[in-house]
Amino acid sequence: MKNTVYNFLLIALLASAVTVSAVGKDRPVVSPVGLIESDYLAGRIDLDTKVLLQLKTIKSPEELPQRYRSDLTSSPRFTDRSATLILLEIRRIWDQLSYETKLAANPAFERLPSDFFFDSPGGFFKLHYNDTGVNAVPLADDNSNGVPDFVEKCAAYLDTSHTKHVLLGYVNPPSDGTEGGDSLYDIYFENSGYYGYVVNETQGPEPWDDFITFMVMNKDFLGFPPNSDPEGQVAGAAKATAAHEFHHSVQFSYNATIDLWFLESDAVHMEDIVFDQTDDNYNYLQAFFDWPQTSLTENTIHAYSCFVWEMFLVEKFDTSLIRAIWEGVRFDPLFDVMSDTLSGRYGWSLDSAFSEFINWNYCTANRADTFHYSEAATYPSVWVDRTHSIYPVALQPGPASPAGYGSCYVSFFPGTSAGTLHLTFNGDNDRDWSAWLIKSTADNVHSFEKMTLESVNKSGTIDIPEFHNYYRVALAAANLSEFSATAAFFYSASVSVPYGVSTTWMTTDSAVYSGGIRKFEVLAVNDAPVTDILSITAWDDRGWILPDTVNESLLPGEDTVFTFSVTPPQGTALGMLSNMQYKVWSWGDTSQNVVGDAVGEIQLQRGDINFSGSIDISDLTFFVDYLFGGGPLPQPVEESADFDCTVDVNITDLTSFVEFLFMAGPAAPCNPY
Repeated sequence: MKNTVYNFLLIALLASAVTVSAVGKDRPVVSPVGLIESDYLAGRIDLDTKVLLQLKTIKSPEELPQRYRSDLTSSPRFTDRSATLILLEIRRIWDQLSYETKLAANPAFERLPSDFFFDSPGGFFKLHYNDTGVNAVPLADDNSNGVPDFVEKCAAYLDTSHTKHVLLGYVNPPSDGTEGGDSLYDIYFENSGYYGYVVNETQGPEPWDDFITFMVMNKDFLGFPPNSDPEGQVAGAAKATAAHEFHHSVQFSYNATIDLWFLESDAVHMEDIVFDQTDDNYNYLQAFFDWPQTSLTENTIHAYSCFVWEMFLVEKFDTSLIRAIWEGVRFDPLFDVMSDTLSGRYGWSLDSAFSEFINWNYCTANRADTFHYSEAATYPSVWVDRTHSIYPVALQPGPASPAGYGSCYVSFFPGTSAGTLHLTFNGDNDRDWSAWLIKSTADNVHSFEKMTLESVNKSGTIDIPEFHNYYRVALAAANLSEFSATAAFFYSASVSVPYGVSTTWMTTDSAVYSGGIRKFEVLAVNDAPVTDILSITAWDDRGWILPDTVNESLLPGEDTVFTFSVTPPQGTALGMLSNMQYKVWSWGDTSQNVVGDAVGEIQLQRGDINFSGSIDISDLTFFVDYLFGGGPLPQPVEESADFDCTVDVNITDLTSFVEFLFMAGPAAPCNPY
């Protein structure tokens, strides 16, 4: 018998049933089953009425009161698959029902009468069908073998599903003996509002909670949500049912009382494993990607959309992982088994796997890359609850409060901000948290960085340099306390400009002339990602530089050449030294500065014969007087007249000097500049 907790969880699943195909984030449509359960919980109907109404959704949806037909269009078909769960619940609350309700409910658990049967070519299934009456199947028989093509195709789909299960190593459902005529697994066709369902008949032979079952499939699969099966909509719905419902019967061979979210997410996932092209399960995807804050482990209709968790596990690890979990849950709780399997096989924890999972879920639709789900481009985009492009962002609660094993996403776009993005995160201290940054240089080009969170306060900070070079940075936060209620987290964001300056001496020697003016050049670069003003000032310890400050506005990465003059007084002795310095700094951040230094040395200038600091006609006069008129020696030493740098001072030096002054001749070749 089902325990009280399991009973409660099953009721919760039915109560929150939501149909999500063709609806958006803000318009969830509650299914008939969910409305019925909600009315029961609110006291508007009693338990017996609830059960009878829920049975109508399976057996005669057209008889439902108008209030409970929100999911019905021209064809009374439901997008969810909760019929199996409805029957599970009724079976377990049987003793609480009135005698009259039991009488009315009994037929739902009985095998359907049928006039014909067909054994599947694989020899595992017996398909029971009718050719007249309300449950009659389509009768087209193109191969004229006396068996409707519809039945033959369903048999083939079931055989494919069984073969795939065998290849994956799953056990077969326990035998029902001679029920249905022999020991083959029995399939019945019914005019139902659902794709199909599995009925748990009796306890199985094993020491764990296994059950003997039979399966019911829709009698024609007309009017169900769209799929992409290459054989058409009807074939796609039949294939999805063959995979989904048969997997339920296999699940019940291991443990029929396992966590409900896993029962359904696993069965939906099997649709993709057996019939990959059908994609009927895409009808549930929006529920998951629109509400990522919902717990992965929530026992509600949300479980159908959570098949992406198994898609992640299979594509990240391998397909045998899921079968290994089923083998384990015969004896141990699901979460213990999942954790032990991930750890023992792959060295991963369940928390680390879920943290990776939330990153995969971001990389879908237009954000899909080639490193995550193989079908990511066809999945919806995960809902991003809040977007920022203006900074700073004050400390504030997250836009959604994730439940245990739920997540929330916040995007940060650079906008006009440039610099380093500084993010803080602080989760509820009573939960375990994971926080990742997904850094995108294009819509579908991502890198991932995990925030380190303090173990007690669940807080952390992180810097993203050169934020302006990213298209977008997303915060992906996850509540890692499984089965926990929703919990808040807080975050803040700011952008600080990394102002920077770099310089290079452009003047590579240190020579200066007594009485002359030497211009020294420094290349300065604005290393900031924004426009900045750079300033320079220069000085020396002998007063040869007249202190001044020069400012220049530079674009990001732009450079400029600053020039400052060194003017030693006339008559300064050769070889005298002065320590020269300059400083270049940023106006945006004055702590960003560069100080450079060099040594200025008074050196001889050939041609400055009168030691005035410049070369002009007065030096020529001085030179002629020295050579021909007995004038004084060249100053400060005779070598100042050695214009051709041959060591001797003679008429050739005078000739070279005249050519330099009046005929654009070359300067003295041994002058330092």
